[in-house]
Amino acid sequence: MQGRPHRDGGQVAIEFLGAIPFLVIGVLAVLQLTFAVSTVQAVAGAARAAARTASQGDGQPVTSADRAVPSWVAGRMTVQVAGDGTVTVRASIPILLPGLIDGPQVTRRAWFDPEQGPAPWPG
Repeated sequence: MQGRPHRDGGQVAIEFLGAIPFLVIGVLAVLQLTFAVSTVQAVAGAARAAARTASQGDGQPVTSADRAVPSWVAGRMTVQVAGDGTVTVRASIPILLPGLIDGPQVTRRAWFDPEQGPAPWPG
């Protein structure tokens, strides 16, 4: 054993190559989770903004909802305003690997009482 040279110089590189697929899958999973959480938060904010505008009667609720979300959410979002002031906003969560499956739908509802008065912030 003393006279033989060790031939494990490339072992670390081979082990790293075996771990790369798991690292890529982990990064994609974290990015997908980030997209999902961001979409849910954006849709909830859009519902609140649209309901606030609908309750005050001083603008278009759909426009308020579109302005409250990033452009990548606005293109896949629908807004419905009911007669009682309830606003329902739906959007699909973007999928990082397109073509595999359609993204799940996120639905959020908001309602503001018209008697609450104007918003405490400008414009």
